[in-house]
Amino acid sequence: MKLQLTKLKQALKTTTLRKRTLIFTQNSFLKNSGNFTLKMRNVAILLLSAFFLSCEDPINIAVDAPSGGGQFGTTFTDTLTVSRATVMIDSVVTSAQSGAVLGHYTDPVFGDVSATLFTQITLPIDGNTGGYAALTFPDADKDKAVYDSMYVYFAHNGFAYGDSTQPVTLNLHRLTEDFVKGKKYLNKDKLGYNATPIASKNLTYKEFKRSATSTAKDSLISFKLPASIGNEIFSIIGKDQSSDIDKFTAAIKGFALTLNNNAQTVYGISMALGSSAPVLYYHAQGDTVGKAMSLTFLGERFSEIKTNRQGKVLQNIKEFDTVPAQLTGNITYMQSGAGITTKILFPTLNNLLKAGNNNVAINKAELIIEPDMDKVAGNLRVPPQFVLVEIGKDNRLKKTNNVEDFVALDVATGTQYIADFNTTNNNYQFNFTSYLQDLLNKKKTTDGIALVPSFVSTTSSGSTIGIYNNNVSRVVIKNIKLNVYYSGKK
Repeated sequence: MKLQLTKLKQALKTTTLRKRTLIFTQNSFLKNSGNFTLKMRNVAILLLSAFFLSCEDPINIAVDAPSGGGQFGTTFTDTLTVSRATVMIDSVVTSAQSGAVLGHYTDPVFGDVSATLFTQITLPIDGNTGGYAALTFPDADKDKAVYDSMYVYFAHNGFAYGDSTQPVTLNLHRLTEDFVKGKKYLNKDKLGYNATPIASKNLTYKEFKRSATSTAKDSLISFKLPASIGNEIFSIIGKDQSSDIDKFTAAIKGFALTLNNNAQTVYGISMALGSSAPVLYYHAQGDTVGKAMSLTFLGERFSEIKTNRQGKVLQNIKEFDTVPAQLTGNITYMQSGAGITTKILFPTLNNLLKAGNNNVAINKAELIIEPDMDKVAGNLRVPPQFVLVEIGKDNRLKKTNNVEDFVALDVATGTQYIADFNTTNNNYQFNFTSYLQDLLNKKKTTDGIALVPSFVSTTSSGSTIGIYNNNVSRVVIKNIKLNVYYSGKK
């Protein structure tokens, strides 16, 4: 640090050092007001980069330049007001996600939470096209296949919320109602199913956890289906009903998966290809070697997530309600899958323009979310990741072409703001620099920003970010602050 300061002093002929303020006197920067913000930002970033990357707080430098011009300065502030409230949104989509939840537990802050998983049985995947393949026997087995059994395997995705020391009863039910093709199912949707399970299994957390570490069939949670259901599917293999996905799902209804009502854990199930799957076993006449035919759970699927907040701080909140932080002890809340989120506004942002004489460049800005760690106990962990989405005055998430309006770091590349939970500082930190500058420059406006759970999907073509609602993790937020380094005319 001392070496950096010495070099900067020599290069810039610095005469004084002051904390938190960088001052220049220079005519050329003020002659062209149209380029003022851009020029000032470039110079300030160059001078401060060494300090932002150091292990200590930035020290700003005052530089005396030739007289006769104006002054501009880089200043730090953490006093901008961040107005926040707890809101409940309506359209909490839980369908078409890689995971699903089921179970029940009682949260000391949020009350009762319960979840039911609904899924179709779907055809195998064609390895060449990536689409569904017809369900047929190999040529050598046609007209000679004999049904043996059918199992359904489920893989735990590692998620568990509640008292996982208690054993649970996992129940598999046959659906009595069809899915609607292409529908976006919400947390409040449900389908009819037979109340009597077709299979049940008593499990401990250890057995769930084991299934999350391997795809080997003997380590997965397995159900042997009644022979009547297995034979129902076996009987249409190679026939018209198994040649097309729509015909197949019309002929074979799916499953509902539940835990016993007095369970005290919500578990996550992986529904991705290569994890959970139905498998039919058969052999060819005259042959003792068993063979397997794997199907998938890649069609319509969703989780119904219900909450009962009676007696809790948010017991009266309803869809589109706004509960200011002042009414909840300056605390706000977020609960995945239930539609509870924190809405953020910046009512004093224009004070920066006054401080900078209407010429302001944001050099660095961070939005910092601080959970109340006293509300984190056992496996009631905070969400691993957050993303920011524009939200309207009506408390609906804003969308363009039916896709949420994520707060973007770089509109040109589509890079989005996302924050992982920092286990060292126990907070979430968003790089807010470009977004704040655009708000000040009136390039964009906002009615508020919602904090929502997210996931990152990485493929060969790149990474995308989405909202992940098939989860019930929650966070109690005790503080949100905005740290800003900005340059402005003095």
